Amino acid sequence: MTAGAVGALVGVWALAVVSPGPDLVVVLQRALAGRRHGLATAAGVVVGITVWLVAAFAGLAAVLRVQPGLMTVLQVAGGLLLAAVGALGLRAWWRTRGQRQGPAAPIGAARIGGDLARGLATNLSNPKAVAFFGAVLAPFLTTDLGVGAAVSLVAVMVAVALAWFGALAVAASHPAVHARIGRVLPWVDLAVSAAFVAVGVAFVIVALA
Repeated sequence: MTAGAVGALVGVWALAVVSPGPDLVVVLQRALAGRRHGLATAAGVVVGITVWLVAAFAGLAAVLRVQPGLMTVLQVAGGLLLAAVGALGLRAWWRTRGQRQGPAAPIGAARIGGDLARGLATNLSNPKAVAFFGAVLAPFLTTDLGVGAAVSLVAVMVAVALAWFGALAVAASHPAVHARIGRVLPWVDLAVSAAFVAVGVAFVIVALA
């Protein structure tokens, strides 16, 4: 690929990454609870993006086009996964509803690991991402693209995603933002979790229709 093609690909990819969606919502939601929460969630999202990018480069998008039944299976699994993320959020909200006025719980490794898993699950819940990534990549890829070049492209694209979601987490976790939104954070958690359950169920219904 020429330098111009790489620049165009990065530009198109940047626009795709910043587009609103569940990834952006979950990073904002967890960042409002604290910077480390937001960054851990952003890291999980980027790991998911990496998985889909590798799958797209490996040709999974082409496989899904000729095997639509596989996409249905992935969509159902993705819908169930997103609904599970929402259900876990609703359970956490219910368990802590009476502790809103108490001191904040310490941020432990287990909680941070849960945020990373939440970000990963949210991103992986959309199997259409691999088809979308494949469509974004297709105009820029050539048959003589070597493994080294493919790895380099994936690394650049992952770096763009990491920069965006990391910056988003840092900005949303700023004390000034938290001071304004912190009091309604439990209701943000409730709304986002309920929305994830609803969207996950809708994914399953659409896939099976």
